[in-house]
Amino acid sequence: MALVNRKIGYDEVETRDLRFNMDSSKVSKYWYNNDPWNTLFMSAILAAVPDGERWVMQSARKQLEKLTDPAIRKAGIEFIHQERIHAREHDVMNKACIEHGIPLDDIENTFKKARMFLQKNLSISVQGGLAAAFEHFTAVMSSVLLEHPEVFKDTNPELVGMLYWHFVEESEHKSVSFDVFTDAAGGGNRAYFIRVATMASAAIGGAPVFVLPFAYLLYKTKQMTNFSSAKNLFEIQFGNPGVMKKVGKMFFPYFKRDFHPWDDDNRDVLHAWKEEYNKSGDTTAAFHALCDWAAKNKGTDFSYQESRPSIAAV
Repeated sequence: MALVNRKIGYDEVETRDLRFNMDSSKVSKYWYNNDPWNTLFMSAILAAVPDGERWVMQSARKQLEKLTDPAIRKAGIEFIHQERIHAREHDVMNKACIEHGIPLDDIENTFKKARMFLQKNLSISVQGGLAAAFEHFTAVMSSVLLEHPEVFKDTNPELVGMLYWHFVEESEHKSVSFDVFTDAAGGGNRAYFIRVATMASAAIGGAPVFVLPFAYLLYKTKQMTNFSSAKNLFEIQFGNPGVMKKVGKMFFPYFKRDFHPWDDDNRDVLHAWKEEYNKSGDTTAAFHALCDWAAKNKGTDFSYQESRPSIAAV
């Protein structure tokens, strides 16, 4: 199954060099539906994105010379291009949050120190396994959010346009780190053992990596006792639609020996976004098209079938 699925994904990977200019006028202090807990939860994740993207880029570069399959090498290079742009745009967004008094720089600095320690002390193969694990998490979270755009119904359309551009590209290249690692590590039992060991380690170590920064942001913004906001967060993440519940269900198949990221073939939702973007060059209009797709195919009650102003990325 894995070899068959490898062939369906590479044609989806496309670099779009967009600049969204997400300054503090577009990114409000509580940008996610004007809700503190949802904003800080997502911000705790996004704080690590720029340095995390640069880490997986560096990991891919170190493994490219070990690859014998030209298709994987080509996809790996395109993956690096995509991640470089993601890191750049999230640097800008994180800076806007910091200007509002959200101390994402503290989280970024801590993550950077941890990343530098791991790079110094872990082999290229183990780092490749961790990169594949990290990319799997971002891919499954992106997949769930692509199918549930209603969770951002009260968020600035320009900002949502940027986020969904990122979610689409994370889904496009969801198999690249996995395939680069598998081939560079030589495949077989060794690659499988490193893959499951690094994912288990990432899962065990990853929970506090995100939970503690989230708690830190709640503390620093004096939102710890905002129970109505906490209820909003838990409804989205564990109620309806239950984003993290759905992410959890997509996590465990990674440990199957014959797993491949494209076992979750979500090209239909990707194409709903891409067809509109390719026509208009407008990420907000593409998000609106995605909302219409979700209303039709997932039964959501959030659709942009009515006329809405659209704003293109510049």
